[in-house]
Amino acid sequence: MKKLSIILFLIFTTSFTPIAAKFTVAEISPLSLAFLRFGIAAILLNAVFHYRKLTYRIDRSDVPMFLWLGALVIPINQFFFLNGVKLSFASHSGVTYACTPLFAYLISIGMDHEKFNFRRLIPILMTIVGIFFVFYDSLMKTRVTESNVILGDVLLVFAVLSWAAYISMNRNVVRKYGALKSSTIAFTIGILMYIPIFIFDAHNLDFGKLTVTGMLGFFHLSILVSFAGYFVTTYSVKYISITELTTSTNVSPIVTIVFSWILLNEEISYFFLIGAAITILGVFLSQCKPRERTGGIIN
Repeated sequence: MKKLSIILFLIFTTSFTPIAAKFTVAEISPLSLAFLRFGIAAILLNAVFHYRKLTYRIDRSDVPMFLWLGALVIPINQFFFLNGVKLSFASHSGVTYACTPLFAYLISIGMDHEKFNFRRLIPILMTIVGIFFVFYDSLMKTRVTESNVILGDVLLVFAVLSWAAYISMNRNVVRKYGALKSSTIAFTIGILMYIPIFIFDAHNLDFGKLTVTGMLGFFHLSILVSFAGYFVTTYSVKYISITELTTSTNVSPIVTIVFSWILLNEEISYFFLIGAAITILGVFLSQCKPRERTGGIIN
């Protein structure tokens, strides 16, 4: 029962994040929303941090890395994500973010953390083709509606790249300091960096205009995802396997597409469905491990 609850929570939070963001950015400026969302998460993480009696002490040589992590996780990633989902569609965001593991893998290769495996070449090419179909769908919608859907998709790709970079760069830091300490320090640094941007944009805030959907969306983003989601994801490996965790991640974009259509009335075209299917399949295949055979593992 505990395993099922964890899997369902992860699918729910991941799937509904683009939808919650779409509702919330319609009522709160993306620039302010990023600060408020992670500001609350940072306060709660620091509370747990102090309760666990941890210290902020880190090696001086690791300070530049933590500065990079703080910049990536909030100012950079959230700027691209929230502005991207405002201009594009929640369904597009769900499919694009499904590519995170693959992008993290490619970045890790660039950082010499992993070696390229030619078994993943076809899944990588499939993902590129799938994203091309999604972009083509956006281009068609941009021409018809004269909106900035294609720009939103570009911003979402940069959001995924920044998040994948954060994941790749954070691996060694987590091994050295632990997940709670590394995340709390990175979140705190990111929020401190973001203060000037929030001050610049704060005049756009008007909580009096928040609707129920806006408040629910904000609760989902700040509490369920940025705070609770962190703990569930961190400790889920104690109860579920990596395969189960990966499977739940691959299911999420499908749920996002369905509920974007139901809740947001988003138009789901054949081009987008084809692109989404190819992309999700490519990401899934890239995460499949080769079977063991007599004489060892075939690489």
